[in-house]
Amino acid sequence: MTSDRTNDPAASHRSAGPASIQDVADAAHVSIATVSRVINGHQLVANETAARVREAIDRLGFRPNRVAQGLMTRRSKLMGLCVPDLHGEFYSSILRAADGAARKAGYHLLVSTFTTTPSAPTPAPDPPREEEDFLSSLPLSLLDGMAVMITEPNRRVLESIQATSLPIVLVDLETKGSDRDTVLVDNTTGTREATLHLLERTPADKLFFVGGPQTNFDTLHRSQTMMETITRSGATPRPDQARFGDYSLEWGQRWAREAFDAGKLRGAGVLAGNDEIAWGIMLAAQQSGISVPAELRIIGFDDTRLSTLTRPMLSTVHVPLAQIGTCAIELLARRISDPKASPSTLRLSTSLVRRETS
Repeated sequence: MTSDRTNDPAASHRSAGPASIQDVADAAHVSIATVSRVINGHQLVANETAARVREAIDRLGFRPNRVAQGLMTRRSKLMGLCVPDLHGEFYSSILRAADGAARKAGYHLLVSTFTTTPSAPTPAPDPPREEEDFLSSLPLSLLDGMAVMITEPNRRVLESIQATSLPIVLVDLETKGSDRDTVLVDNTTGTREATLHLLERTPADKLFFVGGPQTNFDTLHRSQTMMETITRSGATPRPDQARFGDYSLEWGQRWAREAFDAGKLRGAGVLAGNDEIAWGIMLAAQQSGISVPAELRIIGFDDTRLSTLTRPMLSTVHVPLAQIGTCAIELLARRISDPKASPSTLRLSTSLVRRETS
């Protein structure tokens, strides 16, 4: 004897594929509008009816269409995060924390990258498309808001951000008179601590800053702070005491070899723009027969895991990478829920972590 299952919506669904909102409505004996109200948390549905709808959703394994929900509620529960790069622990630490904060706030996070090539005073004839179409290339219609990390000056990106009505949080960029929420890293304290620490046992004229691109906001601020601290100690820094390249191990090695050939490396103290540059300097020094820290003292920046993996362990300036990602998303969630709130600026402090290389 066979049973008649034609009136069982769950059975129909199991044979027909993924459940639809109509399947849920049929199974719960309600309208599609009622199912939508339950999914979106409206209080206009009787408790008994809502329970029946939720039971049908669970039984059928229904998964709401976030795009369709967004059209009805004007909220997609999707946030965006744009960063200059995805490579390395600096960005991965920020992204992990941001993703966790987004989930805690009830959002999913979409991540993208964009070019931060500095804008020239006179626009180039044919600007790169990824720079020109920064916002138009993103699925903004799907996002409730976006956090953007800007590490170098870029007029087109700034103009795009200022022109959009989408809730946006800026990271690492301070703009005067901006109505955008901002998360900033205060490089001053950590850089000053690191410079004074090096000055304890190294002459001022033997101190060097080896950073990333000179147009990078963090590199520029850190190099300026180090030179100002040297000046306050009574010395006059030379132009060659601040050098700029990129945030790579290779650049650190190249600078160290040049300094060794010029007779400047032995007896020096170096503040590197990040931990990778510092590691490159360490490797080149060891290959040149220079002992760290006896003959060369080195301090990195960021306090990534690399700083505890090197031997000797790397002294470094701690940057609260996870806090950057968390704060950016928390500010964005607040902005989405309260668009008229006064803009906030969060300044996250840095501090010296003394280990073996200094």
